[in-house]
Amino acid sequence: MPLPHTDPQAPSRRPGRPAKADPDQQRQQLLTVAAAHFVKSGFEGASLRAIASEAGLAHGLIRHYFGAKDALWEAVADYLFGQMQEAMVNAIAGLDASDPVARMEAQVRATVRTSARIPHLAGFVMQAGIAGGDRYDWLVEHYLRPAYQFSLEPFHQLRAEGRAAFIDPHFAFMLSTNAAIGPFAQAANARALAGMELTDPDTADAYADALIAILKHGVLRQS
Repeated sequence: MPLPHTDPQAPSRRPGRPAKADPDQQRQQLLTVAAAHFVKSGFEGASLRAIASEAGLAHGLIRHYFGAKDALWEAVADYLFGQMQEAMVNAIAGLDASDPVARMEAQVRATVRTSARIPHLAGFVMQAGIAGGDRYDWLVEHYLRPAYQFSLEPFHQLRAEGRAAFIDPHFAFMLSTNAAIGPFAQAANARALAGMELTDPDTADAYADALIAILKHGVLRQS
């Protein structure tokens, strides 16, 4: 088999800088890899050089696209929560605003499906909470508090209508949201213990069905 012809006079291409590189694709690649690194190693332990290397891109591109490490971390948060927000908007679009149960079901299913697709979201939030400090405070104000308030809207509506069980609203949040996100941060346990792949779309939907059934039984007042 003949070897491909190479021109010794042709200029060499710098690693990580392919010809006609797509900036959006490079940014997406860096964000995806960075999310995994921040989950695994935390902010302090994550290495920009290791992120660039795993993404197959030049280290300087991180500085070029995002600037400092803090800015990359915030960009990862924007990327992860942006996908969840988009999924939530699509899930409740067209729903009857007077039906809080339908909205609760739609929110839970959208949360489960999105967490299955981007399982780093749960680990990212957990790492930020463990570390605390300014980055966590930023995450709370930009994403966690708004998501908290949004998620509880159907529960508050049920309470106003006298249809909710007598449980603390925060407990309702933990039951509905944390149970929809948390298992995907520990997907390895499902593989090891049950031989189950939570990120499989059909498995995620089956989990959403089970979670919704449990929530409806526990959150709604039983007649």
